[in-house]
Amino acid sequence: MSSIIGHAATGAAAYLACNRLENKRSWWLLPPFVFVATCPDFDYFAIWLLGYSANPRISHSILFAAAMALMVWWGTRHFARRTSATAPFVAFLLVALSHPLLDLLVGAHPLPLFWPLPNPDVSAPGILPSAGRLAIDNYYLWRNLLIESVVLLPVLAFLVALARKVPIRIIARRALYVVPIWLIFLAWSLGLRR
Repeated sequence: MSSIIGHAATGAAAYLACNRLENKRSWWLLPPFVFVATCPDFDYFAIWLLGYSANPRISHSILFAAAMALMVWWGTRHFARRTSATAPFVAFLLVALSHPLLDLLVGAHPLPLFWPLPNPDVSAPGILPSAGRLAIDNYYLWRNLLIESVVLLPVLAFLVALARKVPIRIIARRALYVVPIWLIFLAWSLGLRR
C-alpha cells in the first residue's frame, strides 16, 4: 500500500486544484478532501483494534470510492456555496479513485477494484515502494517515504498547475530543476523492484 502521507498529499493537491490558500474561507474544505483520499485505509482500525480483517477489502473498490465521493460532496456542497469555496463532485471522485490507484502503483497485492463483480481483483507492477512496517526504527519505512514523496509530490504539483491553468512555459521552466531529481528517485524506486 501507499503511505498515509502519499494519500493525504493527493487529497491536499485535489483541494489546491480547486481552491487557493489565499481564500481562507475555503480552508474548511481541506479536511474533507484529505478524508476522502485516506478513508479506504480506515479499515486498518478494525484490524488493529478488533482483529477483524475484511476480505475482500471493499474499501479499495471503485464502488466504495464513488459512494464516498458522493457522500462527502453532498455533505459539503451547501457550505461550499455559502463560503465561495470550490468542491465539485468530479474532484472528490478523482481523489477517491486516487487511493486505489496509488496502492496499485505500489503493486504489493491485488485490489478488489471491481467489487462486487466476479473476479474483481486487479494487480499492477509497482513503481512506488511500499510504506513498509510501521515502526519508528524501521529504516526502510523512512527510505520508502522519502522515495514516494520525491516521486509523487512533483506529479501532484504538475496536476495542480494544470488545473489552475498555469502557462506551460512556467511549468516547463520549473520542471528543468525538478525533473532530474525526480528521475533519479524514480530510478531508485524501480531499482528496488529487482
